[in-house]
Amino acid sequence: MRKLISLGEALAILLRTARNFTVGVERVDFDASLGRVLAEDIRSPSDIPPFDRAAMDGFAVRGEDTFGASPENPVVLRKAGTAGGKEGEGRKEESSEESVSVQAGEYLPIQTGMRMPAGSNAVLMLEYARERSKGELEVFKPVPPGKNVSFKGEDIREGELLLKSGKILNAYDIGVLASISKTSVKVRKRVKVGIIATGDEIFDPKTQAKVEGKIADSNSFVLSALLSSAAEIAEPIRFGIVKDDLGEIKDAVSHALRRCDVLLLTGGSSVGERDFSEAVVKELGGEILFHGVAIRPGEPVGFGIVCEKPVFLLPGFPVATISAFELLVRPFLWEMLGVSYSSDSQTAEQTKRAWLHGRCVVTAVAARKIPSAVGRTDFVRVKLRKTEEGFFAAEPVRVSGSGILSSMTKSDGFVVVEDEKEGIAKGERVLVCLHSF
Repeated sequence: MRKLISLGEALAILLRTARNFTVGVERVDFDASLGRVLAEDIRSPSDIPPFDRAAMDGFAVRGEDTFGASPENPVVLRKAGTAGGKEGEGRKEESSEESVSVQAGEYLPIQTGMRMPAGSNAVLMLEYARERSKGELEVFKPVPPGKNVSFKGEDIREGELLLKSGKILNAYDIGVLASISKTSVKVRKRVKVGIIATGDEIFDPKTQAKVEGKIADSNSFVLSALLSSAAEIAEPIRFGIVKDDLGEIKDAVSHALRRCDVLLLTGGSSVGERDFSEAVVKELGGEILFHGVAIRPGEPVGFGIVCEKPVFLLPGFPVATISAFELLVRPFLWEMLGVSYSSDSQTAEQTKRAWLHGRCVVTAVAARKIPSAVGRTDFVRVKLRKTEEGFFAAEPVRVSGSGILSSMTKSDGFVVVEDEKEGIAKGERVLVCLHSF
């Protein structure tokens, strides 16, 4: 019998190894960096906004000049730049209006985002005032100093650390980069992930008609889609199907490793007489770092180094492949790209739960008991529903064998029952990792 290691032990090996395979860096335009992994710290070169600006349309005033104003007793202000003559006399054109200052008892019309005129300290809302002829403004409600003003540096301070290396850039990050005029950024190159499906019993549904006595390969398509959901991070490369033949698999692996950074080999990872994955690694002078992890499904998963490239030996049953990918392959890729929170001081608990990193997670209560066994980590597919109280309830999918791929389609996510727990009780709170899209 193969000796199984725990999920925590497997992750510790993977995360430690991944740091030796960090991918390179390239510079891209900031507006083409969505979904990429940032490879530099981004600090702001200036304050944002770069000046005090109006937070809404209205009138720039000195707040103290409006004190005591009411509909019955309005305060009257004069338009800045009109003193000593007709309206506009002595006042520059609107394009240079920002050079006009607001003195005591004065106002200037202003629009959202415009620079506050010198001397003003508040914006009076349009509905609380009325402009009269001769450049006068009736104020019906006081406005305190600082009201409706967005102050210099209120959003971002000069020198502030905005984005940290290792962050996966999202749409809001693109906006921040634009706001500080950061026109290009350093990002990690995409990881090229090769996928080889093995087995005499499978055919390629994309290139072959249905073959009697054989089943369609789904593993390589599922893995490619999972990697494509992080398309800006990983580039999947399908190398097709290889028969259960040691020589053919060996040749296919050698060819794939010349084109990719990481290889996923599905099928043939168990201990049957036609399971050649481990033998191929050894034939090519590689090293097996582990083979067999106490997870269900996915127990036969293995990992090694071949031709100085990481190679995962994934099970043949589709849900076992998915479980191994989510719990082991994904954290490895994140670490390889510098996305992981891990460091040399990472705790054993953080390592054990590295599969949580970067996932969309919701809290729910178990709709019924979820059995498990101490010493084994279970990957449990669940369907979410709203309770009358407004909480999420996680209902385990009843048909859930490692070969039942439809159990993934019927579920909204998965719950991981960790190896020190003897199941999850009905009503117990659980973390549900939502499926990737």
